[in-house]
Amino acid sequence: MSQYTTQQMSGHKDYSLRTFTGNWREDVACEGGKMRDYVIKRANGTLVTQQVEEKMKLALHEVDLTPKRADGCLRFGDVIMVQSANSKGCLAVDVSRTSEGRQGNYHVSVAKSSTPVARTVWSVQKAKDRNMQFYKGHKEGEVVHYGQQVKIVNKFMSDAHLNLCAELPTPLTCLRGNTTGQERGEVTACIAGGLETVFTFLPGELSWEDEVRATPVNMGDVVVLKSVKVNQCLSSEEQRSKSGAFGPEEEVSTFHHKQQFTKKECKAVGPRNMWGILCAPEGSSFTRYEPFAKRDVMLRVREKILERSGGLGFRGIVRSLRIMDDNGDKKLSRRELKEGMATYGVTMTAAELDAAFSEFDRDGDGVISITEFLVAIRGYMNERRTNMVKEAYTRLDTNGNGTASFEELNKIYGQNLDRHPAVLSGHKTHKQVMMEFIACWDKSGDGIVTMKEFLDYYNDISVSIDNDDYFELMIRNAWHISGGEGWCENTSCRRVLVIHHNGSQTVEEIKNDLGIGPEDIDKMKENLIAQGITDIKAIKLTS
Repeated sequence: MSQYTTQQMSGHKDYSLRTFTGNWREDVACEGGKMRDYVIKRANGTLVTQQVEEKMKLALHEVDLTPKRADGCLRFGDVIMVQSANSKGCLAVDVSRTSEGRQGNYHVSVAKSSTPVARTVWSVQKAKDRNMQFYKGHKEGEVVHYGQQVKIVNKFMSDAHLNLCAELPTPLTCLRGNTTGQERGEVTACIAGGLETVFTFLPGELSWEDEVRATPVNMGDVVVLKSVKVNQCLSSEEQRSKSGAFGPEEEVSTFHHKQQFTKKECKAVGPRNMWGILCAPEGSSFTRYEPFAKRDVMLRVREKILERSGGLGFRGIVRSLRIMDDNGDKKLSRRELKEGMATYGVTMTAAELDAAFSEFDRDGDGVISITEFLVAIRGYMNERRTNMVKEAYTRLDTNGNGTASFEELNKIYGQNLDRHPAVLSGHKTHKQVMMEFIACWDKSGDGIVTMKEFLDYYNDISVSIDNDDYFELMIRNAWHISGGEGWCENTSCRRVLVIHHNGSQTVEEIKNDLGIGPEDIDKMKENLIAQGITDIKAIKLTS
């Protein structure tokens, strides 16, 4: 009895209905090819089941929570859990499920488990807030306050930060089917984002928001998380649940559940809007879990630049980023950084942008320093440059005690400051001009330049200098350090004409002449004698 093969039945282009039994060899070869593909994918770890297993393993990896401190305050960067006061479940993200209405956003739910794992732990990050300078002035810049605008971030489920996100409800994104029939906005987790990722902490026990504004949020407090964009409170939907990879879990929305006021109780929100800030007990051990190290991400950016144009690429990056800096403050927004790098031909992913802003946007105002960013991706000075800078520091630290004081600096440079235009006109004193001069190194403003401050300054300078020989020449000439070989040889130390007692003349270098005035013949003579040149009848200055 004649029959068709599998390939014939599937309508393969190489076969026709007139071809009968006899092509079994092709079917066997096809099955063999499928098996080979399977073995290769299994060896490479690219099977779908393997990828799902890896995601599950990452999501359920146990993470240490930040231990409670003596002052009890919640600080930016602390690893915490956000627990629903209503169901006792914890806020969680599921990267295996995406939002139906918001492409690219991940599903957020209330997990039943109270064990701190990667998907249920969060940290509070800074957002742009007009009161940040006030908090910093009271030495509370790292403390989270009620009423302060913040971001709730999960840094453990993706190499890019996942921000808690609340958008205005639309026909595609609102949660329907609730008992009240009112629309409730879906809460998701997204990469990057703008105002939709900004929240404020409000007290869960008081009816008036302003009563505790500007007071610190404590670990263990029961709080309300209010979306700045939606102007609604984060809510756990106990009557709505969806099954996913982790089983059925409550959905999360933005909806204000108003509590009924009575004579005994007067709360502005209901239990479903209340969330507890969970931390580890005081004194607990804490090991920071970083599955996606920021340094590794920054190294990827470095490799892209080197791949784009080699070691000289940083010079072009500096120019490109400075062009994007419209107001000249040497700072860039997320968009400016991304576009500036793209203009140069280097595409930064969301994860790389997150790593840059997490590291350098210390105020949470949405901008980073160009210099600090370039230092991070280019690295610090190598040993040769570091040794050269340390040699220069010995010219400041004349007594060798490890710090360069105002008096030491004034002894070296003070003789020239009396001719400064501001001093001559009387607008500034000698000391004021001197303090302004050393401010480029003295970050603390105490009038003392430490070795660390000096190295930090030259780490910034080193970013835009690609050639080690040129860097050495710059240091030697700036600090009048004699020596160097080839084109690294010092050219800034003064050369003088020495007349000897026998009438002969030689041109000699005043080595390491920092602090010796241009007409100070006596000190020049002392310098030459220290070099072993003692047969000196007279010294004539050369131009």
